[in-house]
Amino acid sequence: MAEVVVKIPDELEKEIEELQGEDWSEVALKAIELRAFELKLAKSRKLRHVLFKALISESKLTEEDAMELGRKANEEMLAQLKEKGLV
Repeated sequence: MAEVVVKIPDELEKEIEELQGEDWSEVALKAIELRAFELKLAKSRKLRHVLFKALISESKLTEEDAMELGRKANEEMLAQLKEKGLV
């Protein structure tokens, strides 16, 4: 497994030392995983938006249908975040 070294300000180091019992390596790992997921999602959103525009250009979907599809996509993304323990 790769290692990452993180430099933090002295004030933050003091705060961390006062908060005993926390696995800061795990906290950092979760933060990195969350950011990587956010970046993938942002990239994926752009792709989905382009595909969606192409699909709807000749679609007979109503606005209500489109909103329902959007809600389902959001539910799926939330489920993925929960699966990863990020929410």
